Amino acid sequence: MFNLLDSKAGTAVRAFWRGNRAAITPAQLSQTISFARITLIIGLVFLHYQSFPHSGVSPFHGLDIRQHQVATFINSFVLFFFFSVVPLLSMVSGWLYFAFPAEATLLDIGKRIRRRFVSLYVPLIVWNAFFLVLMLLLFSQDPENALLDRLNIHLQTAGLRQYINAIFAITQHPIGFQFWFVRDLFVTILISPLLWLVLRRAPFIGLVFLACVWIGGFNLFIFFRTDVLFFFYLGGLLRLRHAPLEIGRRATLILLSLYVAMVALRTLAPYVVGYHEPMILEIATRGMRPFGVLAAWGLFLWLAPTRFGTVVARFGGLAFFLHAAHFPLLAEIKILLWERVPAETDSWMLAHYAASVVITVGVGIAAGLALSTWAPRVFALMNGGRALIGSRKQLARDSHPTGVRPVPEGQPS
Repeated sequence: MFNLLDSKAGTAVRAFWRGNRAAITPAQLSQTISFARITLIIGLVFLHYQSFPHSGVSPFHGLDIRQHQVATFINSFVLFFFFSVVPLLSMVSGWLYFAFPAEATLLDIGKRIRRRFVSLYVPLIVWNAFFLVLMLLLFSQDPENALLDRLNIHLQTAGLRQYINAIFAITQHPIGFQFWFVRDLFVTILISPLLWLVLRRAPFIGLVFLACVWIGGFNLFIFFRTDVLFFFYLGGLLRLRHAPLEIGRRATLILLSLYVAMVALRTLAPYVVGYHEPMILEIATRGMRPFGVLAAWGLFLWLAPTRFGTVVARFGGLAFFLHAAHFPLLAEIKILLWERVPAETDSWMLAHYAASVVITVGVGIAAGLALSTWAPRVFALMNGGRALIGSRKQLARDSHPTGVRPVPEGQPS
């Protein structure tokens, strides 16, 4: 498939796709990935705002056609727009993970799996145990607190199985539900020897199979969702085939326009289908995500080298910490701010939406910076060994174009 790029038609497509953009250097790629990570996690916070208080319609269905159409349209549009977060983060993880030399062995993969246990699963356990202790303390003092209703565990009736899943996320989402992504990423890492074999022996058969699994919504019995698995594999395929990563501005603008149009149509879908979602709509919703991935990556390549992008990329080392810390913090901030909303109008609802996300991101980043300064060992544990200082140098080594440099210990995946 990639050999088609060497034909005349492939040359024309490549010229349109890349425009006059020069090949990206390892340093530029490092900055782009750092910029992408923190930006995508902030987008994830917007996505996890979920419904407005007192709203009877989930933004995952689209806008509310009966009331507050403006506010619910914006909320749902932003949610669908950031549906590209998990796929793009998974692709980046796969691209970084499969930085193996051609002669790599299962022993090399085993070493990398052990490192990912420390950088992914250990902080998952630590954060969820921390959240569970906090919520148990809150429950003991105020069992009717509204925050307790936002959790994946019902503390009044939970048994041993629910408590185990609340921390370890074995068969159900943990108490910090955002860690479903980390859990599925780690499960993907555990089966990476099989993925490596398929990537080497039958890469495009594997791609078609996993694409069908993902688009069909199958979880293969061990995943919460197969978004992570498919896009992780796709990132690994791009790495092993040395596929170009550049997207020109023209192609980016076209992709972004298409994606925005798709997201707008999906948000407006309740006007056509109501709140009954036929299977074709679910498939279409998944199918628009690759457009978002490509548009977002092209946009990041465009913005990351700017002065703004340089400043934002400096916070890339906090992306995992912000991802881990933003819930149930966001849920509590929503509750506190809603009590101060003077009227349930579209404008005040949107103000509440923006303020909840901005405060959550601000508190999360400030907490990460403070913890990294005053308790660096605790921060390292809760950030999966990801350091703020020097992280760009590590990432640059991992992004080396030859693909033979190993991922440093504790490097984010």
